[in-house]
Amino acid sequence: MKTIKLLGFIALSVITFSCSTEQAEKVADEFHQKLDERDYDYIVNNLADLEDVTKDEWHGFLSIVDGWGPQTNRVKESGFNKKIDNGIERVRFSYTFDIPEIGKVYERIVLVERPEGYKIRTVLMNSDESIVIKGTEEF
Repeated sequence: MKTIKLLGFIALSVITFSCSTEQAEKVADEFHQKLDERDYDYIVNNLADLEDVTKDEWHGFLSIVDGWGPQTNRVKESGFNKKIDNGIERVRFSYTFDIPEIGKVYERIVLVERPEGYKIRTVLMNSDESIVIKGTEEF
């Protein structure tokens, strides 16, 4: 009986954990869609967390990314990282994509849960994976 209860608890934990990151993943997917559409105002006004970064800084970052050219072959790496710190939940997803002039680019998106839903806390993209990993370690 103990084994059945334990298995039930584990199954419930996995289901709850998966559902809670599903909303964050939808925001990350929406970010990529709006990035491809070059709808930067939508990203800044609806998806970005403006607690530590200004609208102008977000627009500057998105302009740089736009200057790289089209992103192709975007692939979400399997898995994710979820962290709760001082009651604030953060979820981190990793992607790769190709840019004709640069080659393979590594990307990490860190989302933070806010009362109105998940917001993108930071996005880091670079052709050097170690820079992306180091730049998002604190999250």
